[in-house]
Amino acid sequence: MIIKNNKLKRVFCNLLYSLLILCIFCPSQSSSHGPSRQKIKEQIIINSNISKVWSVISDFSKFDWNEDVKKVKVEGDGIGSIRTLTFEKNEEIQQSLEKLLDEKKIISWRVKKTDPSILPVNSYQATILLKDIDGKTEVTYKAGFYRGFMGNDPPEELNDKNSKAKARKFVLKSLNGLKTITEK
Repeated sequence: MIIKNNKLKRVFCNLLYSLLILCIFCPSQSSSHGPSRQKIKEQIIINSNISKVWSVISDFSKFDWNEDVKKVKVEGDGIGSIRTLTFEKNEEIQQSLEKLLDEKKIISWRVKKTDPSILPVNSYQATILLKDIDGKTEVTYKAGFYRGFMGNDPPEELNDKNSKAKARKFVLKSLNGLKTITEK
Protein backbone atom coordinates (compact mmCIF):
# COMPACT_ATOMS: atom_id res chain seq x y z
CA MET A 1 0.00 0.00 0.00
CA ILE A 2 1.44 3.38 -1.03
CA ILE A 3 0.32 6.43 0.94
CA LYS A 4 0.72 9.69 -0.97
CA ASN A 5 -0.83 12.09 1.55
CA ASN A 6 1.85 13.30 4.03
CA LYS A 7 -0.67 13.86 6.83
CA LEU A 8 -2.00 10.35 6.39
CA LYS A 9 1.59 9.01 6.34
CA ARG A 10 2.32 10.69 9.69
CA VAL A 11 -0.83 9.28 11.27
CA PHE A 12 -0.02 5.82 9.93
CA CYS A 13 3.63 6.01 11.16
CA ASN A 14 2.52 7.25 14.60
CA LEU A 15 0.05 4.40 14.83
CA LEU A 16 2.73 1.83 13.94
CA TYR A 17 5.16 3.41 16.38
CA SER A 18 2.53 3.31 19.16
CA LEU A 19 1.78 -0.35 18.46
CA LEU A 20 5.48 -1.18 18.55
CA ILE A 21 5.93 0.57 21.92
CA LEU A 22 2.83 -1.16 23.27
CA CYS A 23 4.15 -4.59 22.22
CA ILE A 24 7.55 -3.95 23.80
CA PHE A 25 6.39 -2.56 27.14
CA CYS A 26 3.13 -4.51 27.57
CA PRO A 27 3.86 -8.12 26.69
CA SER A 28 1.00 -10.54 26.33
CA GLN A 29 -0.37 -12.01 29.56
CA SER A 30 -0.16 -15.52 28.13
CA SER A 31 3.57 -15.31 27.46
CA SER A 32 4.36 -14.59 31.11
CA HIS A 33 1.98 -16.98 32.86
CA GLY A 34 3.41 -19.52 35.26
CA PRO A 35 1.95 -21.67 38.00
CA SER A 36 -0.36 -20.20 40.62
CA ARG A 37 0.16 -20.73 44.35
CA GLN A 38 -1.92 -23.58 45.72
CA LYS A 39 -3.29 -23.62 49.27
CA ILE A 40 -4.58 -26.33 51.55
CA LYS A 41 -6.31 -25.85 54.88
CA GLU A 42 -7.48 -28.86 56.85
CA GLN A 43 -8.81 -29.06 60.40
CA ILE A 44 -9.42 -31.85 62.86
CA ILE A 45 -10.70 -32.06 66.43
CA ILE A 46 -8.61 -34.27 68.71
CA ASN A 47 -10.07 -35.68 71.93
CA SER A 48 -6.97 -34.81 73.91
CA ASN A 49 -5.75 -31.71 75.72
CA ILE A 50 -3.74 -29.08 73.91
CA SER A 51 -0.57 -29.74 75.98
CA LYS A 52 -0.40 -33.37 74.87
CA VAL A 53 -0.96 -32.51 71.20
CA TRP A 54 1.58 -29.66 71.37
CA SER A 55 4.21 -31.93 72.92
CA VAL A 56 3.97 -34.17 69.85
CA ILE A 57 3.97 -31.59 67.02
CA SER A 58 6.44 -29.19 68.64
CA ASP A 59 9.11 -31.91 68.84
CA PHE A 60 10.79 -31.21 65.50
CA SER A 61 12.96 -34.32 65.89
CA LYS A 62 9.91 -36.52 65.33
CA PHE A 63 7.24 -37.03 62.69
CA ASP A 64 5.93 -40.43 63.75
CA TRP A 65 2.42 -39.08 63.44
CA ASN A 66 2.55 -39.78 59.70
CA GLU A 67 2.72 -43.56 59.27
CA ASP A 68 4.45 -43.25 55.88
CA VAL A 69 7.53 -41.70 57.52
CA LYS A 70 9.95 -44.50 58.37
CA LYS A 71 12.88 -42.47 59.74
CA VAL A 72 13.56 -38.91 60.93
CA LYS A 73 16.94 -37.22 61.14
CA VAL A 74 17.46 -33.70 62.53
CA GLU A 75 20.47 -31.43 62.15
CA GLY A 76 20.68 -28.45 64.47
CA ASP A 77 18.40 -27.26 67.22
CA GLY A 78 15.60 -24.69 67.24
CA ILE A 79 14.74 -22.30 64.42
CA GLY A 80 16.71 -23.13 61.28
CA SER A 81 17.19 -26.79 62.17
CA ILE A 82 16.75 -29.26 59.32
CA ARG A 83 14.50 -32.33 59.56
CA THR A 84 14.84 -35.09 56.96
CA LEU A 85 11.90 -37.45 56.63
CA THR A 86 12.67 -40.79 54.98
CA PHE A 87 9.92 -42.90 53.45
CA GLU A 88 9.61 -46.60 52.57
CA LYS A 89 11.61 -46.54 49.32
CA ASN A 90 14.22 -44.11 50.75
CA GLU A 91 12.45 -41.08 49.29
CA GLU A 92 13.24 -37.98 51.34
CA ILE A 93 11.66 -34.68 52.24
CA GLN A 94 13.89 -32.10 53.89
CA GLN A 95 12.21 -29.44 56.06
CA SER A 96 13.53 -26.34 57.81
CA LEU A 97 11.96 -25.15 61.07
CA GLU A 98 10.78 -21.55 60.54
CA LYS A 99 8.64 -20.78 63.60
CA LEU A 100 7.97 -22.38 66.99
CA LEU A 101 5.74 -20.35 69.29
CA ASP A 102 5.00 -22.22 72.53
CA GLU A 103 2.62 -19.60 73.92
CA LYS A 104 0.50 -19.45 70.77
CA LYS A 105 0.91 -23.16 69.93
CA ILE A 106 2.10 -22.52 66.37
CA ILE A 107 4.77 -24.38 64.44
CA SER A 108 5.84 -23.62 60.88
CA TRP A 109 8.33 -25.18 58.48
CA ARG A 110 9.43 -24.90 54.87
CA VAL A 111 10.33 -27.78 52.54
CA LYS A 112 13.89 -27.41 51.26
CA LYS A 113 14.03 -30.59 49.16
CA THR A 114 11.41 -33.13 48.23
CA ASP A 115 10.95 -36.30 46.26
CA PRO A 116 8.18 -35.58 43.73
CA SER A 117 6.78 -39.10 44.10
CA ILE A 118 5.86 -38.23 47.70
CA LEU A 119 5.27 -34.47 47.63
CA PRO A 120 5.47 -32.94 44.11
CA VAL A 121 5.75 -29.29 45.19
CA ASN A 122 7.94 -26.20 45.10
CA SER A 123 8.21 -23.51 47.78
CA TYR A 124 6.09 -25.53 50.24
CA GLN A 125 5.45 -23.82 53.56
CA ALA A 126 3.32 -25.36 56.30
CA THR A 127 1.89 -24.03 59.55
CA ILE A 128 0.06 -25.93 62.26
CA LEU A 129 -2.01 -24.00 64.79
CA LEU A 130 -3.62 -25.46 67.91
CA LYS A 131 -6.66 -24.14 69.73
CA ASP A 132 -8.19 -25.39 72.98
CA ILE A 133 -11.91 -26.13 72.68
CA ASP A 134 -13.33 -27.26 76.03
CA GLY A 135 -10.49 -29.67 76.78
CA LYS A 136 -10.24 -30.91 73.20
CA THR A 137 -7.80 -29.60 70.61
CA GLU A 138 -8.64 -28.07 67.26
CA VAL A 139 -5.70 -28.59 64.91
CA THR A 140 -5.46 -26.46 61.77
CA TYR A 141 -2.86 -27.45 59.17
CA LYS A 142 -2.26 -24.84 56.47
CA ALA A 143 0.06 -25.34 53.52
CA GLY A 144 0.94 -23.13 50.56
CA PHE A 145 3.02 -24.25 47.61
CA TYR A 146 3.53 -24.27 43.85
CA ARG A 147 3.07 -27.37 41.73
CA GLY A 148 5.96 -29.76 41.13
CA PHE A 149 6.76 -28.32 37.69
CA MET A 150 7.34 -24.57 37.59
CA GLY A 151 7.21 -24.06 33.82
CA ASN A 152 4.25 -23.99 31.47
CA ASP A 153 2.68 -27.27 30.30
CA PRO A 154 3.69 -29.53 33.22
CA PRO A 155 3.66 -33.31 32.94
CA GLU A 156 0.44 -34.73 34.41
CA GLU A 157 2.05 -36.04 37.62
CA LEU A 158 3.45 -32.53 38.40
CA ASN A 159 0.46 -30.37 37.41
CA ASP A 160 -1.64 -28.28 39.84
CA LYS A 161 -4.33 -30.94 40.31
CA ASN A 162 -1.97 -33.82 41.10
CA SER A 163 0.44 -31.76 43.19
CA LYS A 164 -2.46 -30.50 45.30
CA ALA A 165 -3.97 -33.99 45.61
CA LYS A 166 -0.70 -35.49 46.87
CA ALA A 167 -0.08 -32.57 49.24
CA ARG A 168 -3.63 -32.91 50.64
CA LYS A 169 -3.12 -36.67 51.08
CA PHE A 170 0.11 -35.99 53.01
CA VAL A 171 -1.62 -33.39 55.22
CA LEU A 172 -4.65 -35.59 55.95
CA LYS A 173 -2.49 -38.61 56.72
CA SER A 174 -0.44 -36.48 59.11
CA LEU A 175 -3.54 -35.11 60.88
CA ASN A 176 -5.19 -38.52 61.19
CA GLY A 177 -1.96 -40.01 62.54
CA LEU A 178 -1.67 -37.15 65.04
CA LYS A 179 -5.23 -37.86 66.20
CA THR A 180 -4.49 -41.57 66.59
CA ILE A 181 -1.34 -41.21 68.70
CA THR A 182 -2.55 -38.34 70.89
CA GLU A 183 -5.91 -39.92 71.75
CA LYS A 184 -4.25 -43.06 73.19
